[in-house]
Amino acid sequence: MPIDVFDYLRGLEQERYRAIIIHTAPMMAPALTTFSQKICNHLGGKYLDLLDLFIQFPELSENIDCFDPEKFRNLLIQQSQSQSLMIVDRVDFLIDTWRRSERQGFYRLVNNQWDGYREGMKAKLILCLQTSHEIEALRIYDSQGKSRILNLTDFNDIT
Repeated sequence: MPIDVFDYLRGLEQERYRAIIIHTAPMMAPALTTFSQKICNHLGGKYLDLLDLFIQFPELSENIDCFDPEKFRNLLIQQSQSQSLMIVDRVDFLIDTWRRSERQGFYRLVNNQWDGYREGMKAKLILCLQTSHEIEALRIYDSQGKSRILNLTDFNDIT
């Protein structure tokens, strides 16, 4: 049975760790973008296209080779200020520059470091990625034992 994304996000609001990954096949990336934008439009969240942000700000793109998960985390904290929801789309280009250990650090951020008890991390965080074996193998759960790694096809369409 498909998940209602708005019900899911209401439940996520009750969690301490409020970061999730929604992924889809590369050819479905435009559908994930549309889905994410609809969520933001319905809930008044912030939509951040990470690739566009790096293109718009040369200081980011010029330093991509040293833009590690910690800098990414700091960027997320900065961008999510005063937000209850932030969706970050097209993250893959950055993750693809990281070594395996750095990607593991990113997954730890999703699992237990985007902590809703901390002042700078109050926003629910949705990271939009392309499906990979690594993403599908992640075991990140909420307090009810439900996965926080979801495929776009797990959700109902938004009208």
